[in-house]
Amino acid sequence: MTDRHTDAIEEAYLLIEAAQGHHDAARVEAADREAIAHSWHDVRLLLHFARSLACLDAGLDDTEHVDAMLAAAVALDSPALLALSLAVKADRRARNHRNTTAAGDSASRLLAQAVVLLDHPSDEPVVHRAAALIQVGSVAHELGLWELALEYYERTRQLMAGDTSPTGRRQSRVVAINELDLSLDWAAGLAGIGDWPTRTEDFADVTDAEWPPIWVVEFHGNRDLLAAVAGLPADRGVPVDERVATLSDAIRAARAGDAARAAQLAEEATEDFPYQLPTHVYLLQLALIAKRPGTNPTAIRYGDELARLRWNDRLDRMAAMRDAIAVERRRQDHEQLSRDVVVDDLTGLANRRGYQAYLDTLGNATDHGSYAVMMIDADHFKTVNDRFGHDVGDLVLVRLGHILAAQVRPADLAARLGGDEFVVILAEVLPGVPEARAGQILDAVRTHPWGEIASGLTVSVSIGVHHGSRAELPALLSDADRSLYEAKHHGRGRVAITAG
Repeated sequence: MTDRHTDAIEEAYLLIEAAQGHHDAARVEAADREAIAHSWHDVRLLLHFARSLACLDAGLDDTEHVDAMLAAAVALDSPALLALSLAVKADRRARNHRNTTAAGDSASRLLAQAVVLLDHPSDEPVVHRAAALIQVGSVAHELGLWELALEYYERTRQLMAGDTSPTGRRQSRVVAINELDLSLDWAAGLAGIGDWPTRTEDFADVTDAEWPPIWVVEFHGNRDLLAAVAGLPADRGVPVDERVATLSDAIRAARAGDAARAAQLAEEATEDFPYQLPTHVYLLQLALIAKRPGTNPTAIRYGDELARLRWNDRLDRMAAMRDAIAVERRRQDHEQLSRDVVVDDLTGLANRRGYQAYLDTLGNATDHGSYAVMMIDADHFKTVNDRFGHDVGDLVLVRLGHILAAQVRPADLAARLGGDEFVVILAEVLPGVPEARAGQILDAVRTHPWGEIASGLTVSVSIGVHHGSRAELPALLSDADRSLYEAKHHGRGRVAITAG
């Protein structure tokens, strides 16, 4: 990764933070043009994230940008960015369909996929992994899966420990405000069922001049509200919005048993609140208003029962989510085992089993199109092993695997049959394509910077190509092998072609 690419990632995360409230569309588009010019697909994904957040802030549909994030993440083969994109999509499902069970299930499935993608360490940039962890925590909170959210905020803090980069500092701010928001929501939920907490985590004032002003207002306000719910004295050494202070006083009055004053103050605090309250703080505020003296006791009992049912439903959903994550882990483990059976460990190409499975699949097809088989062999590979060692030989095979993988389409196959022997099957090819593709492989091998692996190392390959129909495929491998022999016999580093 170049310094400029790193700077572009930094810029993208800055634009993500600014997207809600201070979105700079022109700056995002300028960053996108640069990302397109340099093929920085990870940067483009992050810029779609910024656009998505700006759409949310403006009350617009952001589906286009969320789908673009997922498409880019799949193409990048990035577990962290795919987890981020899945969690963003889960969050949108949760926001749009809070009261629809089917949609909630869908959000939970997406979240489970994101969680499992983050199970294992990776060598991706820390900022990408941190962004994914934060988003998983955020959507878990949105779905009421508070225990899971807390785990992921803790994992983010551990990952970011000691990171003093600008993006790292911004991500640490997000974790700080999200953790406080979660703790307040949780405490208010307990208060709503009559289980007033008596102790909560001590959230020190970590705001500074780099914090966006509205975040400072929210952080100080939520600290004050959390102290009130927990029955702790207010820390009025920091500025707190007047409406927040009024609601805090209402909560303290309720804890002291003064229902009339609690209802009066809670109602006063309903107008023009400076930021969106956590869900259960808002519900607690409504409950305090509803419980003013004179309210029908049956109505109060009804509200209390609903709060208890809502709490128990949350616990059930948390248990179901743990089960869903376990199922997703088993599914991905099974898929990995299935891939391992047909994938060559060294090169990542198909192995001989994968090659045979591909032939079996084609054997069930009904088309009669043209196919081509390439047998590819590294020239004098034994000499490479003898002169440079087997570790270098393995690296050569890995690079050859990368070169071949770049030359095949999804309908084609590239496989390592063993040693330095490779095969490529081209499906549904037009006349002239196999010859051109073989020439591209020769050129890619010849011009590859082999000296990066070992000084003085050079590598060439010989290729035998045989054309035929699908029905002839079982025989094409041996025919291509004979063509390979011809290529080696006539000097190596060349292509020999025959047709059926």
